[in-house]
Amino acid sequence: MIEVKEAHESELSVFLPHRGVYTPLKSSTKLRGVFNGYAPTSNGVSLNQIQLNGGTVQQDLFPIVIRSRKHEFVFTADIRMMCRQILIHPDQRDLQRIVWKESPDQPTKAYQLKTITFGTTSAYYLSTRTLNATSR
Repeated sequence: MIEVKEAHESELSVFLPHRGVYTPLKSSTKLRGVFNGYAPTSNGVSLNQIQLNGGTVQQDLFPIVIRSRKHEFVFTADIRMMCRQILIHPDQRDLQRIVWKESPDQPTKAYQLKTITFGTTSAYYLSTRTLNATSR
């Protein structure tokens, strides 16, 4: 994430509500951030309502599962972690702002998220499209 330095608001910016979720039994990520793209902004419209979903670029799940039975080994991946690896265009980062405090005695600062945020409308399309483009 990048700290927002400018004093003015951009023409279109969205502050995403977020919270931490602690799962003590998880071996990889015990504490993870969860963002709410469905939360309405001050004008009553959420980020997910203004984003396009991009359509479906992946195959249907059923044929994938059937084909996977032909192989001795099958690999899976965590899509949440994949989203955190894909950068979004700087022009779009104002749509993914958050407020953050490093500690209780520090001032609250505004930040832009630099990567795809899991749970937003376009995340599934962008991650699958990036995966397809990378594999070519």
